Amino acid sequence: MRREPSRVREHGTIVTSPGTREERIGAIRQIVERHQYAKVDGTMIDLFSASAIVKIYNALNEQNRERFASLPASKMALLAFKLLK
Repeated sequence: MRREPSRVREHGTIVTSPGTREERIGAIRQIVERHQYAKVDGTMIDLFSASAIVKIYNALNEQNRERFASLPASKMALLAFKLLK
């Protein structure tokens, strides 16, 4: 069996380490706008997860938006899928 070395797709991958809540949500909104995936807070976020996060974020009130946006991207995705059920 012939095995080729694994390759990492670098084209189109955006890596962001946002410092503030607004930058984190902005990076996730860019994923939805560009219909691509990106690495946010060290976690790869795909289009489906990003759209779920944005949908939940838009539905929350201001106080809960601040709490939700302060979470790391991986926790935001897990919580968004729990709330979508």
